[in-house]
Amino acid sequence: MEKVDRLWQDLGELVNSTVESAVAKVSAVPGSAFVVRYIKSSYQNDPIRTLLELLLLLFAIRYFLASKYSTTKKNYVHLEDYEVDELVDDWEPEPLVSPLTDLEKRTLANMPIIKGPNGPRVHLTSEKEVLSIPNKLDAALLTTTIVDYSQASQELVNPNQYLNFTMTDVFGFGVRPDVRAEAVKTIHEYGVGSCGPAGFYGNQDAHVECESTLAKFLGTEAAILYSQGFATPSSVIPCFFKRGDYIVADKNVNISIQKGILLSRANVLWYEHNDMVDLEAKVAQAIKMHRSRSLPRRIIITEGIFEYSGDSPDLAKMVEIRNKYKFRLMVDESWSFGVLGKTGRGLAEACGVDRRDVDFTIASLANAGGSAGGFCAGWKFMVDHQQITSLAYTFSATMPPYLARNTSAIVREYLSDPAHETLALSSLREKVNVFVNTLEQDSEFNKYAYIVSRRESPLVVVRLHRAYLPQINKALIKVKQAKVAEEELADIYQRIVEATLARGVIISRQQVLGRFEKFDIVQGLRVVVNDNLTSEEIESGAKAFASAISEVFA
Repeated sequence: MEKVDRLWQDLGELVNSTVESAVAKVSAVPGSAFVVRYIKSSYQNDPIRTLLELLLLLFAIRYFLASKYSTTKKNYVHLEDYEVDELVDDWEPEPLVSPLTDLEKRTLANMPIIKGPNGPRVHLTSEKEVLSIPNKLDAALLTTTIVDYSQASQELVNPNQYLNFTMTDVFGFGVRPDVRAEAVKTIHEYGVGSCGPAGFYGNQDAHVECESTLAKFLGTEAAILYSQGFATPSSVIPCFFKRGDYIVADKNVNISIQKGILLSRANVLWYEHNDMVDLEAKVAQAIKMHRSRSLPRRIIITEGIFEYSGDSPDLAKMVEIRNKYKFRLMVDESWSFGVLGKTGRGLAEACGVDRRDVDFTIASLANAGGSAGGFCAGWKFMVDHQQITSLAYTFSATMPPYLARNTSAIVREYLSDPAHETLALSSLREKVNVFVNTLEQDSEFNKYAYIVSRRESPLVVVRLHRAYLPQINKALIKVKQAKVAEEELADIYQRIVEATLARGVIISRQQVLGRFEKFDIVQGLRVVVNDNLTSEEIESGAKAFASAISEVFA
């Protein structure tokens, strides 16, 4: 034992003498006193730290002194030029997009191309005719004027007129001469674009006037404009709700609302479509899930007229649940704004609900508004909050001033006009009734299809009875073939669209990207009734639609 102690003592003396000798030699180097002082102060009887720093120092020395990577080493495979060329020729890159399916090719091939402006009555042309226009003009003229192009486009051969049941501007404001004249006047005054977001120099008096007009029309404290209708809900929702908050939403909300909910990262509870019992159960569940001390934000989200089904929720019951459980309420009135209610002020007016009980009213202006973009109306402090935190508002250029001015004129001169309330609204509803009644009185139509949308909605959604689709029912039995069944169903809907087009009527089928939807969307046919069509044309279009369905199943 004494020998071991003696050995450690000798070893310690050797280390000390070595260190003293090294320090003496290092002291001769200029600036070494700082290094020695750092080592002494950092050591502090902690050999592990000193060892770690020493290892890091050695690694740094090894890293900087090591030779660079060389391609001449033995493990490098040298290829001759012809070998590189062969590999390049054999390489097949992955496609940037998936190849088109047979249904997609067929849909594109039969997609109607409108000649001239869009409207309730249109003329169609073909891809071949469109591509032949440049051959009819001198190349020099094409570079200097578009008048000749317009004249040449009138020479396209297709004298047939089609009834357009896909135009979302249900009152036809966009084709009225006075509205167009207002747009031209505004373009001469402001130009064609705002060229900037609202927070910088994009917000002009036309936008402020439009926001004030919308708020006054709906009876809210304030409103805020968005340049894109699709971006409105997907920006408003994450502006107010974040991780830890609770959102209770209908399973049938549109994709824009779904994306807004996803971006918010809030806790989401989905209730069955228009099921008020399930809604209240999900609201109660959201309250039970709350465990943190801070009070989270909580909201119920629905639509005035659902884009995918055309029906509406029981808003009065939803307001009752909102008040009972202290939730906020958001209603997307894109399809109900300007359409539902005695004066066209949306679902709240139709259900006898005070607009102040709806915290967020969002809508697109591309439907009954006859314009573009969207808006959010509600309490002023909510609008103020969006002006500094809503991404689509702060980072996107504002809508063109002529669209804002047109929206103001439409809301002020048409939607707020008592004559419009008594004439245009009643006229549109009467024509919707003509279309719906014509279909419901057709026995062949009732045999194969049914209407799912509410009766006052100009957006008419029609679905097929699965009882008359035995091949699809059989496929649906097997889960693995469910996708095939949906493709077969989409093909049948596409054939109905084509058969209707052959009868001089343009309709569309619901087309969604299923991989982006939260839930499976029930397919259907979309028909938009336009007030600028006569009752006789509406009835004729409905009969052509019913006849096309009968032909497909014949």
